[in-house]
Amino acid sequence: MRLLCCCLLLCSLGLPAETLRIVSSEFVPHNGAALPNQGYAIELVRQIFHSQQQQVQFEFLPWPRALKQARQGDAVAIVTIWYDEERTVDLDYPSPLYLNYVRFFHRTANPVQFRQLSELSKKQRLRIGIVRGYSYHPSVHRLPVTFVELNSDLESLQMLALGRVDLVIAEQMVAEYLLGNDLKRYHDQISVTGPVLEEKPMYLAFSKKHPASAALRQQFEQGLQRLKQQKKLSSLLPTYQAVPTDSQPALESRRPEQQ
Repeated sequence: MRLLCCCLLLCSLGLPAETLRIVSSEFVPHNGAALPNQGYAIELVRQIFHSQQQQVQFEFLPWPRALKQARQGDAVAIVTIWYDEERTVDLDYPSPLYLNYVRFFHRTANPVQFRQLSELSKKQRLRIGIVRGYSYHPSVHRLPVTFVELNSDLESLQMLALGRVDLVIAEQMVAEYLLGNDLKRYHDQISVTGPVLEEKPMYLAFSKKHPASAALRQQFEQGLQRLKQQKKLSSLLPTYQAVPTDSQPALESRRPEQQ
């Protein structure tokens, strides 16, 4: 009882009472257990809360399990998540961390060329690899193709290299990292194709069922603004290579209206 009263007093004063748990999954180089500082996104979140003297810890889980824990309130938040209207029942989306660029990738030996998403509807027996549990634009799901659900971006790119799918949808920096490291043997066999599919803001989303989430969101927003004011934010953001600046994304990103 005394510990509970102490925690309530600390919370009422706006002070950190405990180390709070945030879940995530491997989404290299944005976050990964073996990466320096556990990746760009996690280091950014860590610095945001550090500016507010709030301790947080990160736990890496398979994506479906991480998402389930955040939605149920077993974790206070989940990092590197895209906006999805259906998830707003359980998750609260604050200001985004930074933009992701979602692209199609194909095998250079069996290219799939297109300039507009609608052109894929005219291609016969097309197989597209997607990751189970990821959020994709509704226009993608309406394509008359065969979708092959896989467990990770790594597995998806492997299936592409082996010719078991014709295209995969992946975040650009994730695919480039995997092809330069874990899948280096396939680096010259796989390349990007078509326009940028979608610019997707990436978030730290807070569980609506966790009692500390509202206070932590406020700390997050204050910490993010502090980093901006101190001119420290840009040094913590990843740098994308070869993202076209003269073309619009094929699809309009879904995001909260307040963003």
